[in-house]
Amino acid sequence: MNTPSIRPLPNCLVKQVAEESNEVPSRIPDELESLREWIKKQNHLIARTDDQFLVAFLRACKHSLERCKERIDSYYSLRAAIPIISHDRDPTHPYFVELFIKG
Repeated sequence: MNTPSIRPLPNCLVKQVAEESNEVPSRIPDELESLREWIKKQNHLIARTDDQFLVAFLRACKHSLERCKERIDSYYSLRAAIPIISHDRDPTHPYFVELFIKG
């Protein structure tokens, strides 16, 4: 198992991240491998699988693989359904102007 290629956390955040996101550094390689295998089996997803990207999802989901899978699926489904959100971020675009007006 390879060492994950992720930016190291500052020392002042290591304990906080471990407590708040249930992170156990020794489990990260297995979690990443599980996510990559799951992504490969999802024919509808064309997803990034780099370590840093997947660890961000793991931390956001408190290292729950099932919640992480749901969030990744939702993330890419939303990007596919509403491409303007991820491809054209011009705040003067009529779509965004309307969103801002409606609040």
